[in-house]
Amino acid sequence: MPPQMNSVNSGPTVSPVSGMSSPAKAPGLFGGGQQPPKQPLVQQAQVPLQTQPQSAPSGAVQSPFPAKPSAGQAPTQKKGAPALKTAAPKSSPFAFLTSSPLKLAAIVGALLLVVGGGIFAVTSLMGGNSQPISVDTPNNAGTGNNQGGAGTTTPPAQQKTITYWGLWEQSDQFRAVIQDFEAQNPGIKVEYVQQNHVDYRERLQTAIASGSGPDLFRFHASWTPMLSQELEPIPESVFAPGEFQQTFFPIAARQLQSNGEIVGIPLMYDGLGLYINTEIFRQAALAEPTTWAELKNAAIQLTVRNQEGEVERGGLAIGNASNVEHFSDILGLLILQNGGDPSNPSTREVADALRFYTGFYRTDRVWSDKLPTSTVAFARGEVAMMFAPSWRAHEVRAMNPDFSDFKVIPTPALGDQKVAWGTFWAEGVNSKSTSKTEAWKLLDYLSSSEVMKARYSEQSQTRLFGEIYSRQDLASELVISQDAIVQNLVAPYLEDAPHARSWYMNSYTHDNGINDQIIQYYRDAINAVIGGTQVDKAMEPVIQGVPQVLRQYGAAQNQ
Repeated sequence: MPPQMNSVNSGPTVSPVSGMSSPAKAPGLFGGGQQPPKQPLVQQAQVPLQTQPQSAPSGAVQSPFPAKPSAGQAPTQKKGAPALKTAAPKSSPFAFLTSSPLKLAAIVGALLLVVGGGIFAVTSLMGGNSQPISVDTPNNAGTGNNQGGAGTTTPPAQQKTITYWGLWEQSDQFRAVIQDFEAQNPGIKVEYVQQNHVDYRERLQTAIASGSGPDLFRFHASWTPMLSQELEPIPESVFAPGEFQQTFFPIAARQLQSNGEIVGIPLMYDGLGLYINTEIFRQAALAEPTTWAELKNAAIQLTVRNQEGEVERGGLAIGNASNVEHFSDILGLLILQNGGDPSNPSTREVADALRFYTGFYRTDRVWSDKLPTSTVAFARGEVAMMFAPSWRAHEVRAMNPDFSDFKVIPTPALGDQKVAWGTFWAEGVNSKSTSKTEAWKLLDYLSSSEVMKARYSEQSQTRLFGEIYSRQDLASELVISQDAIVQNLVAPYLEDAPHARSWYMNSYTHDNGINDQIIQYYRDAINAVIGGTQVDKAMEPVIQGVPQVLRQYGAAQNQ
């Protein structure tokens, strides 16, 4: 399920993340200024483990009653003790009964009637309808093993409960796969708890530090440095050396690495795609843009202004930070495509990327801050194109169910080297969990190709499509799919995935940490440039602030 769109995100604490490297440095294609052709901690209720019946020790079963002496066994006289005197038998007062068995039987019967009647009366007065309480264990419930006969039951092995914190997927969307997993692993019970995204990263770290955290949890891949102390490295029993890199897209190994070890498994993939209104393109007889130069020309041609010169329909949602929801991802992509190093914002490549981005708004005027936010504007037909991750497609369809004339295409290229932008979530295991083995077993199961396909199919029953596959071996199935929705809305992200890069400028992670803080520096720079400040001057706070944020969260500067 996609992140909610009501808040803008940023990021927290990090140990050096290896591999989130920028691409090989290309010539500054924007160089020289030339235009190219908390909520409070929510305490999760602790679910007590069910008490399992303890199996009796092997061997003879001991009777709960004390042993009695054998009948007729006479006491043994100690040696040297004086001889016991035997008293002469006295006549019993009930001797007359023993001489008459019929009399004895009559008296006994009468006594039984009196006692039985008394018991019945007392029981009636105290609630004679009460039934004895019966506790069924998992192995004898409904089997009739208590109904006499020789049937026996074997007590189950002790069951472990593991807690799984998720974010976007509701519990009913996990129910089927979790039930299948529990059936295959009867010793493990899974408690899936959907969390609210507000202050999630802080609540997660606080819970883990206090010993009450989940056994496994979802986290954004860019949080890896912030969670370096909380994430457990993947054991070789789950992914052997090199197997992880062969299974998932290259960006996964780069972003999910801490101290040289992989610490998370992605169950989905997402990135930036270019949404286009196909009806507007048909009317304008324009081809789909594949480069930034083509995109800029198309945006200018598709912009519609009123008599006062104000934008009525934008050509492309880009250029400012107020109502372009994924402005930081777009700018991050431009920096990487232009050969810039985001961790060193003092370079010309970074400044030129900022200048190019804001030029769409200041000079080309293909977008306006008077229009709604980019997703709303696109759903209403008030902008011809926008950049967004795949989950925005569900929102567009929800806002305008009759709007079907749109598709997603891969991000435009800048220069010869293909660079795309990836932003995705992964699952990790709590380094302090006492059930790491069971947690990894669940993640191994969830990341299998069979389960990923099953979940995608199930999710597609209630929305346009499921979470995009993170496995490379499954990507081709969607890329070559004949399904129109998959071809138009899913396949483009998978075409970009092998070339995806990223940095700590991921929007909507809601981390209140490394992403959000760096994004705020760039938001201020964009607003300053739009307000008339020179780019170099606007970049000064960025140049000072970004290294401080990286140091604060322990992130390696050279990504």
